[in-house]
Amino acid sequence: MGISKLEGKEKPEELVQAQLLIDDAKVDEALQILRSFEEKRDHTLQNIVYYHLLKCELLRQQGLLENVIKLAEKTYNESLGLGKNLLSVDALLLMAGALLRLNRSDLAFDKIKQGEALLKTLNQELLADNKQRKADVAYIKGLFYDYKSDTNQALEHHEQSLTLREEIGFKPKIGQSLLQIARIIGVSKGELDRALKYAERSLTFFEESNKKWWIAHSLLVMAVLYFYKGEVDRCVVFHERCLVIYKDLNNKYGMAGVLNSMGETYRMKGDLDRALECLEQGLALYQEVGNLHDLARIHDCLIQILIDKGDLERAKQHFYDLEQLNNQLKVKDINLIYLFNKALLLKTSHRVRNLAKAEEILMQILDDMNLDLGLVMKPFTILALLNLCEVLLIELHMTGDLEVLEEIESFVAQLLDIAEKSNSYWILCETHLLQAKLALIQLDLEDAKQLFTEAQYIAEEHGLNLLARKISSEHDKLLDQLRVWESFKKDDTPMADRIKLASIDGVIDRMQGKRAVDPPDVIDEQSTLLLIISEGGILTFSHPFTDEWKRDDELFSSFLSAFTAFSNEFFTKGLDRAKFGDDLILMQSVGPFSICYLFKGQTYPATQRLTQFTEQIQKTTSIWQTLETYYKTSQVLELKDNPSLDSLITEIFIDKT
Repeated sequence: MGISKLEGKEKPEELVQAQLLIDDAKVDEALQILRSFEEKRDHTLQNIVYYHLLKCELLRQQGLLENVIKLAEKTYNESLGLGKNLLSVDALLLMAGALLRLNRSDLAFDKIKQGEALLKTLNQELLADNKQRKADVAYIKGLFYDYKSDTNQALEHHEQSLTLREEIGFKPKIGQSLLQIARIIGVSKGELDRALKYAERSLTFFEESNKKWWIAHSLLVMAVLYFYKGEVDRCVVFHERCLVIYKDLNNKYGMAGVLNSMGETYRMKGDLDRALECLEQGLALYQEVGNLHDLARIHDCLIQILIDKGDLERAKQHFYDLEQLNNQLKVKDINLIYLFNKALLLKTSHRVRNLAKAEEILMQILDDMNLDLGLVMKPFTILALLNLCEVLLIELHMTGDLEVLEEIESFVAQLLDIAEKSNSYWILCETHLLQAKLALIQLDLEDAKQLFTEAQYIAEEHGLNLLARKISSEHDKLLDQLRVWESFKKDDTPMADRIKLASIDGVIDRMQGKRAVDPPDVIDEQSTLLLIISEGGILTFSHPFTDEWKRDDELFSSFLSAFTAFSNEFFTKGLDRAKFGDDLILMQSVGPFSICYLFKGQTYPATQRLTQFTEQIQKTTSIWQTLETYYKTSQVLELKDNPSLDSLITEIFIDKT
């Protein structure tokens, strides 16, 4: 290609057309036009720079990030021949974006600062173009802070980019900022429902401007958000919609990325054959496009699924391929992935020597983790800690040594710290559940109950409904097994039997992505008794639902006598349920009243019903005023005295609407 020192004021038509095709992610058509342009002679330096910037964008879409960096560096040097100009800023930002995705964040930030400094020196004649670059700088800085796990700074810069882009009115760029905000507030801040609304807004902007590549990317982010919510089936639906678009665009890099994510999702669903199929397709595509970093990461997923399937020979073959890539790339994040899989393979053998070596490698991984790895490798810290817990649980099972248990608890405390600092509410809930099960194997039943209660509260507060149901069912299971656990405590039952009954492996498997949250189907409970008790333990209202409780005054009296103990267990110990004979008890406090509900069956739907009842009696003036009157006069309210209360109880507890 010849280079002319003359600068054209307008882009050639071929470059304009190529830009439109790149925006629509039509890679092959754009490449054809750019090749045709390249074959021509005597282009201006400015058009050469335009051409190279477009090639950089194409390479970025194909995931060829090392090539992006090399060409963007060359393009930046070429652009200096044009004097101070916005194209130099574009080249620097392209370099920064590629460096970030390769986890070279410090070098990326140098390029961002260089671009930002250059932008400040340029005149303001082309105000819209200048504002667009300011928005781009804010956007890429948001990505940088996100990689460094500085969520607040990341969010601040993406919101700044959104404001500038809204002022310009360019819909695709507005959509990009919205999508990053969605990802941050969902994945990094744990506000999943709010994040989905931002993602849906971004999808609308991309659909309105027919930007298919970005439509696919929005769908992928929404799939991730549903994954974090534990709604794996909805996650698969969004993955499949995304894959259809990438196939239509023949975007092999995008297809490979989605297939990789689908593999992890199917693994969580327990469909290991489908997971393997997706990952092998993704592997072939990554090999075709030549992206070595992502190739290494997909070998990582394949090794773990093959270990799950018990196919250790194939797992070792993929480990060999990973080892070759690690030797070739010589980068820290891939080396940690290599070491992690080495530990996993050692852990498949329960020989003491191999377990000790696996433990040593996992400890080394934790020592090597540092802030420079930021967001990209944070999940590996969690996985390393979980696998250390697994290794130590094997040792605990064999030895019953309480010092091993203390070591496990120290690693669980680190998990808790990571979850709290990163607002990973899914991990936080599962970690509390893990702590509850560790409390069980130490026969600390009261502590276990409190941890179950706390875990469910966090899950419900953050919209993790499937996980809340699962935790509730685990808590119910503990109450059903209380006599067994109490006998374990009395007889000092061996550690191996306690670990087996606690089913601790299920929690660790979910946290590693080996299985989905699988709560039992919701079945309506059988209502036994509803009470409203005033301060001081004075009965204000009672409604038995079964003939046994209607007839048996002694049964009713024995429950009232035990009420003080129950209320102390609820409100002092922070519990949300208790056991009375064959029934479970729920209690909620509102104003001067405690609403008490006895039932048989699942606590989760019963809790929803009691909450609905508590809210409605406060909202219904005729019911609330009547209750207050009867409370002040220490009378017992009967249903015939308040038809509204009768209708409400029928609707919620009998008709169960």
